[in-house]
Parts: sequence; structure tokens; C-alpha cells
Amino acid sequence: MASTADESTPLFGSELVSKTTPSSTFTDVPPPLSSSQIIRNNNRASLFLFLEAKTPSGLKYESFTVFLIFLSVITFILASVFLPSYNVDSQLAHLCCDGWCDAIWFGNNPKNALSGLGIGATSIVELFVVGVFSIDYVARLYTADLIDPKFQGFMGRVRFCFTFFSLVDLASTVPFYVDAFLLPDTDLAASTFLRMFRLLRMMKVEGRFDLALGMIDDVLVAQKDVLGTAMFVGVTVWGVLSSFFYLAERKNTDMIYCGRASHCDVDDIDTSLCTFDEWGFANCTAAGCASIQGEEEEACWNVYRSIVDSSFWTLTNLFGEFPLVDQHSAWGQVLGTFTAVFAVAVFALPVGVISSGFEDQIANRREKEEEGSSGAVGGGEID
Repeated sequence: MASTADESTPLFGSELVSKTTPSSTFTDVPPPLSSSQIIRNNNRASLFLFLEAKTPSGLKYESFTVFLIFLSVITFILASVFLPSYNVDSQLAHLCCDGWCDAIWFGNNPKNALSGLGIGATSIVELFVVGVFSIDYVARLYTADLIDPKFQGFMGRVRFCFTFFSLVDLASTVPFYVDAFLLPDTDLAASTFLRMFRLLRMMKVEGRFDLALGMIDDVLVAQKDVLGTAMFVGVTVWGVLSSFFYLAERKNTDMIYCGRASHCDVDDIDTSLCTFDEWGFANCTAAGCASIQGEEEEACWNVYRSIVDSSFWTLTNLFGEFPLVDQHSAWGQVLGTFTAVFAVAVFALPVGVISSGFEDQIANRREKEEEGSSGAVGGGEID
């Protein structure tokens, strides 16, 4: 029994032609598809295969879109070099800040050669790239049901719009239309920055990228319990070291910071003259920087005045950075040494788990490939 001509029909319309005749005695058999319906189904299938790079021309189009991605990102980066307002002393910035040079490549100046369009600062490169990706998105939306049956119909298309790569496509194109047609006279910096999201479209390229990204997901899922244990160990070490640093440095006058004291000359403050009360609050009146009466914020304070404050600097140390090493007390330097040792262990643990997970996943995939090959050979018949 033939199916109706809707989005659930097979890709190739030649398979959809009903073999029944109008004189059939079965009343529930629909009429055969018309030639226009068959052509439409074939056209949608061809478009889908083209967009998914399943045809020679589709592969060329995929390479072309990758080129556009890099072109868009490179012009976005170089545009900051040719922006006079941000590079006042740069002679290079004035070489391509107006006229056709800016209109072709960067679109920094709203008064360049494209100002007659009335859509604010833009460039020919940006117009072309956004145009291509807009048409690409509409075409992918049109053939979304061929990716997965759950994207059939109006609600299916809405569901498709909220998939990851669909959101990436929208984030890279919609801000241009908002900036150009809704806010043409407003400097919407975020819309330019969102063009960087086009780099994420590289993740759609098939081949080794799909394999690598899929393997990362498999490793994280397979090792989630062990990674959770490693995270617990890391957080525990972080908390313990933060507490020890707090005890070692909370009375250290070299750790006093007076950056918020606008009424004091920070360079002339001798923090060794500061004192601490029983709550750990610093008093730098003797050092020439007293707190102003009525102000809630302290003029000076110890950066290790609490375990919460200490945790920030401890985390920095665990990452391998010691910006305050010359201001630490003797006990603080000893703790810094232990922190460097623990940091290696804390970071080595998840790295080892993930490395082992990759080895297991590669072994599993090779085993499945070998089983598939042996099954194909064993399933053959010998005449």
C-alpha cells in the first residue's frame, strides 16, 4: 500500500509510485503520486544530500563554507587593528578606516562606501557571508525532517530550531539583522562578537572531527564515576589548603591591599605599620591610610582575611601561578611548596583517567570493527 505524499515519505520519489490502479477494489488505497510530488520529493532529497556533503558538489560547498568561516573570523580579528578609535597612535589604523577598503573588508565605519544602504556599519564580506549562511539555514530547516522524523511538521521544525547547531547558526546570523534593521544607529558590539560562533560550524564537518568529538563524549560518560571521585578529591584538597593559607597569612601585614583607598597615596603606605583587631580587620591609620567614617568598605584589608578570600589565591596556586610568592610569610612559603606538589597530583589524576578512557574506547571500536569484518566474511556463502 502506497504512502501519502508528506514529509514521512522515502527520499527518492521513484519508490513512492503506487502500483494500484484507480479501478482497484481497495477503498483505503490513496491515489498515486503526481509527477510534481515525485519531483518535489526528489528535489528535497537532493538538497538534503547536498547540504550534508553526500555528493561531490556538496563536498565542494562544505569546503566553501569552511573558507567563509575563516574569512569571517579573520576579518573580525583584523578589524580591531584598523579601528582608529582603539588605535589612536597607530598609523596602520588609518590606512583602511573609511572608503571602499573598510566597506569591502571590515565594516568599522558607518560612513564608508556602503553608508547609502542605511543599515549602519557593515562590509561586503559580512553581507555575503551572512547571506550565504541565512540561505543555508533556511534550506536546512526545509529538509530537517530528513535528518530525523521528530522534526516533521511545524512543531518538528520548532524543535529543530532549538538543537545545538541550529542555535549556533542563529547566533551567527540573527545579530546582524538586529543590528542592521532594528538598531542601525547603535553600536551593538555583541553582534559583531557573535560572528565568532561560526567557528563552531567546523564541528559539523564529517570525518575525523565527528570521530574525535564522539569519542570525547563516550569517554566522559564511561568515566563519569571515576572523574566524580577525582573532582571530590580536588575540591577537598582545595578547601584544606585554603584553610591552612588562611591560618598562615591572616596576620601577615605584607598581604594588606589598599587599592580601594582613593583618598590615600597607595605607593607611600607602609603596611608594616598596620594592625589587626580580634576579627582580622586591618587598621592602617598609623600607616597614613585610615578608613573614612561612614564608609562601609574598608580602605585596606588582608587578601587572606577569610577562608573564602583565601580560596581564590589557593586555586591560583593550584593552577601553577604564585603571584604573591614574595609577600608570603615563612609558613606561607612552606605551604606554597606543598601546594605545588599537590597540584601535580590533583591534575594528574583526571588526566590519567581520561587517557585510560581514550585507550579503552579505541580498543572497543577496533574490536567492534574486527567483529563486523569477521561477521561479513563468515556470512558469505561458498558455491
